[in-house]
Amino acid sequence: MTSGSIKQWVSETGLGQEYAADLGNTRRNQRARRVGTALAAKPELSFPKVFEDEAGLEGAYRLLRHPEVDWRALAAPHVDRTLGRAAALGPEVVVAHDTTDVALRTYWQDERREHMSRFSSRTQGFFVHTSVAISALGRAVPLGVLNAQPFVHLSGLDADDVESAEYWEQEGGLYDNEMERWANSVASTDDALRERGVSAIHVADSETDSYGLLSWMKQCEFRFVVRCDAQRKLQCDGGLRDVGVVRAQLGERFELRSGKKTDRNPPRRAREAELTVRTGVVTLRRAKKTADASWSPSTDAQPKTLTLHLVEAVELNPPTGEKGVRWLLLTTEPIETQAQVLRVIDLYRRRWLIEEYFKALKTGCRIEDRQMESMATMLCVLALLIPAAWRLLLLRAIVGEAPDTKWKNLLTPLEFKLLSLRVKKAKLGPDATVAQCIAAIAKIGGHLPRNGPPGWQTLHAGWRSLQDMALGVRLSRDLIND
Repeated sequence: MTSGSIKQWVSETGLGQEYAADLGNTRRNQRARRVGTALAAKPELSFPKVFEDEAGLEGAYRLLRHPEVDWRALAAPHVDRTLGRAAALGPEVVVAHDTTDVALRTYWQDERREHMSRFSSRTQGFFVHTSVAISALGRAVPLGVLNAQPFVHLSGLDADDVESAEYWEQEGGLYDNEMERWANSVASTDDALRERGVSAIHVADSETDSYGLLSWMKQCEFRFVVRCDAQRKLQCDGGLRDVGVVRAQLGERFELRSGKKTDRNPPRRAREAELTVRTGVVTLRRAKKTADASWSPSTDAQPKTLTLHLVEAVELNPPTGEKGVRWLLLTTEPIETQAQVLRVIDLYRRRWLIEEYFKALKTGCRIEDRQMESMATMLCVLALLIPAAWRLLLLRAIVGEAPDTKWKNLLTPLEFKLLSLRVKKAKLGPDATVAQCIAAIAKIGGHLPRNGPPGWQTLHAGWRSLQDMALGVRLSRDLIND
């Protein structure tokens, strides 16, 4: 993968292809493309600010509210292109799975939006179980969203709200057992990637640590790295083997939306950690009583035991006041050599990109500020914001992909000239590198070097400003030549 390929993905032309939906009507197809690209260019703004003219705003709302516009059809082009990107990288790709909530504030306690779940007296919303494709080698680059399944807890619907229950049944978002969402996402993404000749390595946190689910995944020959619940009883065959000490970058973790702290996943700042690593072969045992057996997608009897590889990574000296990391990783991947063990740790670390994606969806795209009146309309908004959130993460991926290559791998001649004029202190000469250009773009976005590497929000602000300048120049030329 090169920064040139990422440049094509974030370009206006590449972005337009993410919204090339087939809605059964040429005018609706064109409108979806216009609305999607406009929203992705300024995802943090409300619809009235993105579409400043009345006709554009009315067209956007008409698209979202049209009864024949299905949100999955809107999202389909991005999913298809994500599969294409994965196939182009091959032969394997990481698929990170996780769930987030989308909570919308209500202004009155009796205010209800159609078919949304009630979270509290002043919040309604839904959950989204998401699968994100990530490059398996080199730097962790998000390739896009492969699957998004919205759902609600049955307990969040009023007992007499039959219409909402029927709505979620049709959407596939009402489960008899909510572990189904993990099984469905693993099976569907694995099948889709196999059809493109790509092997998926599924990565998930400890919520996936269920005997029934893990035994089914191994039986289906799915590859995976799953964080084990620290309370699980493991029988280690032959003891654990010391691998040594490694250094690993830990991502930042934020508090839950409610502000409540948890012992299992406390908030932390990003840092480089020193980890001691041990490995071994472990045996998991099925519950003795049938009534205690965990849910499984398979109707076959669960095997009495399940043998998996284990990688244990423990942080030696966490910062004062911080809880040290301890990962127990259950995997089907080989762990015979030190390189293979370190790869398992690296595969799990790539899961963090799905957390960043959720942050981009909520903070960068402000999905929880979209005050739509119905669930159907809200899901169409979600479909439009999925590529927008993914695109935000790509800007940071450009930085580390090929930092020492020439500026032409990132910018057009016009963009480079405007950037040179806008940030004169950068002294961007003809041999300027991608890294130097990114630093200048971050400067436009308000980045201060003393704060460390720029984040995707800062880069997006600078990138958008540069694109606005380029657009202004092109419009001026058109006026002069008219």
